[in-house]
Amino acid sequence: MPNKWTLILLTILVVAATAVAIFIYRSNPNQLSAYGGIIGAAASILAVIWFTGSLWYQAQQIKEQRTQFSMELRQLREDGRRNALLLSRDVLNAAESRALAISGLDSLSELPLQYVKFGEFKDIMESDDPDVVSAAIGVWNKKEGPAVAIMNGLKSAAEVYFVAIGKEDVDFSRDPEEFVSIYGPQLWSLPFFEAFQGMATLLAEFMVRLKPVREAVPIAATGAAAKIGGEKYLRMDKAREIIQRHLKKKYPLPKIAEGLIAEPDNDGEVAT
Repeated sequence: MPNKWTLILLTILVVAATAVAIFIYRSNPNQLSAYGGIIGAAASILAVIWFTGSLWYQAQQIKEQRTQFSMELRQLREDGRRNALLLSRDVLNAAESRALAISGLDSLSELPLQYVKFGEFKDIMESDDPDVVSAAIGVWNKKEGPAVAIMNGLKSAAEVYFVAIGKEDVDFSRDPEEFVSIYGPQLWSLPFFEAFQGMATLLAEFMVRLKPVREAVPIAATGAAAKIGGEKYLRMDKAREIIQRHLKKKYPLPKIAEGLIAEPDNDGEVAT
């Protein structure tokens, strides 16, 4: 590749060759017209030499600028990644504090063991006594609440990080527990996320497996409220839509909500 000294040397050689040519022709008066041609050719050669050199220097400058931009972009990405991790840490800490406050536990490591003790599901799914169902739902919500808080926190923190690094092909529409189950392996090696790996992996798996019954809990709550006498305060049309979607998934329906499926007739009686 040409450099400054190469261009100067070529220029000197062209000037020297031109001077020699002019010296040779100087003794012949009939060849004076050739001087213009010699000088013109030398000027053209010099123009090509320096034009080529200027193109090379421009290419070098562009290459150096590209390298500099690349370094700055990498630095910006690294800064963005670090800032995203710090923000994710705050989200995770807030989720942990909220989950512990709801559950009353001393450590989140106890949460999966507490969560799998779901004996209250028997009363929620099989009883038609609104008091029994409501009591069982209250016990269950003390487990479901902190679990949902942790899953929501993990998903929110992961979203902050994934968006910051420009990660594609991430389905943010998934339920938090499904999201953690699918994308957790891409997070557990990261700072702040790694502390949640064991607990969150187990908890997300339990929540995904229990989804059919978990989704039946609010339906049971609606059924209990309707039996206690709150039907006139409830959006029963909306409740029936939820139940129909629940049944289309082939999920189990709580016994206490079975009477909500039918529409009342004109006399106010439930049609059979």
